[in-house]
Amino acid sequence: MRNLLDDFVRLTVVLLLPLLCTPMARAQDSTESDAETPRAEASGTEKADDEPKPEALFTEGRNALFQGKYQEAIELLNKAVAADDSKTGYRLHLARAYRYAGKTKEAAEQLEKILKTAADHVEAGQALGEIYSADERWKDVVRVLEPLLKYRHDYPTYHMLAEAEYNLDDHEKARKHYEEAVKLNPESAADHYQLGNIYLSGNFFALAAESYQAALRRGLDSPVLRYKLGSAYFNLRNYFGRITVQTIKSGKVGTIHGGAYLIEPVPGTEETFRCAPETSAVYQVARAVADGLEEQSDIRVLRATIYLNARRYAQALEMFAQLAQATGEDAVPEADRPLVHYYHAQAAFGTGQYDRYLELLKEAIKLDPEAYESTLVDAYIKVADQYNQAGKLDKYIEYLALAVGETPQTASLHLKLGNAYEEARKHDLAIAQWQMVLDLEPDHGERMKLLNLIQRYRTNLGVSVVVPPSEPKPSAQDGQEKQ
Repeated sequence: MRNLLDDFVRLTVVLLLPLLCTPMARAQDSTESDAETPRAEASGTEKADDEPKPEALFTEGRNALFQGKYQEAIELLNKAVAADDSKTGYRLHLARAYRYAGKTKEAAEQLEKILKTAADHVEAGQALGEIYSADERWKDVVRVLEPLLKYRHDYPTYHMLAEAEYNLDDHEKARKHYEEAVKLNPESAADHYQLGNIYLSGNFFALAAESYQAALRRGLDSPVLRYKLGSAYFNLRNYFGRITVQTIKSGKVGTIHGGAYLIEPVPGTEETFRCAPETSAVYQVARAVADGLEEQSDIRVLRATIYLNARRYAQALEMFAQLAQATGEDAVPEADRPLVHYYHAQAAFGTGQYDRYLELLKEAIKLDPEAYESTLVDAYIKVADQYNQAGKLDKYIEYLALAVGETPQTASLHLKLGNAYEEARKHDLAIAQWQMVLDLEPDHGERMKLLNLIQRYRTNLGVSVVVPPSEPKPSAQDGQEKQ
């Protein structure tokens, strides 16, 4: 019986064993299969990670850029842009890499692409503006930078815009943008200088002088700047400034000594001079020459004209005489000779050399009649007035008559000449001139006065010369009878 029971147990175990083992095997198989699947997936992921992402390419490229490895940076950043061309930062760094590598054309292409997709990208616009400025592509500079002003008002944009517009001869826009530039960056000496040039060309002489002074204070100094500042002072009629008297050992007239220009010695003293300050035309022009500006004829003409306008006629006359005698490279250019003769004439007038004045003026007229012919009448009148003030009535009449001869249709000159003849008691000649006044201007403001003068002097002339026929001539006998 017991043997039978044991056999039954063994049989049961045998029959159940496959059933018990199968789930375990399946579980093991499933576990092994599941383990293989993640490994396969992991293997696929590792393969994808072998190809760098755009961000990693960009980081590597940027590092190479700032390490000075420009070609390597270009390659890496090009790959980053190719992988994701929506990132303007990638393209901006690529443009920088091209630019540092000296490939400005390729840099400009990248920057133009940025602005097409992001019109408000100021950094890209400014970088592109710098490239075009270096190439003197002024119209492109304006095209790129002008729209950026509505996004950001900063110094680089205003500066480059102003420079471009100045070179395009659009001085009005350039002036406005330089003014904004110096507000944002008041220490820019170059901008102050350029602003001074614009003011000078536009005849804003006080503003020009201020701008040139600002440039000097900020360390920008050159002979040309000094000359332009002198021109601004000249047009402001600041010829010699506030003159002082200084004692300067071994001083020489016409030279710079520190902050003073030595005009002339003080009579009766030794080594003492009248001096002009830095804030004067004569100082700045002399300083420009002292600092190396070649003293060509235009410089010497300006210096002589400064003395002329400051009424230092003797010195001016000497300077213009030297200019007239100069030959070769020192000679005054043909186009400037009429003006020099005209100024020379004014200096002669100032020294009382009236005949010389008219002689030089006629030389100017001969060289440029269109410009100076009309000045001859005024010259005759000026000389006439000088003789009149000196009490030389005959000379006064002589030059008035010359003025009338030049412009016989001018009633006012006939009137002056008639009055002069009256003063000289030449009443018949006075009457003729007054009559011409009324012939030229029948409604002249002094018509009645002139008619009365004409009538009075004609009557006096008739009484003294002609005996009216209605009255008998007195005889000697009548006279005896009356006695």
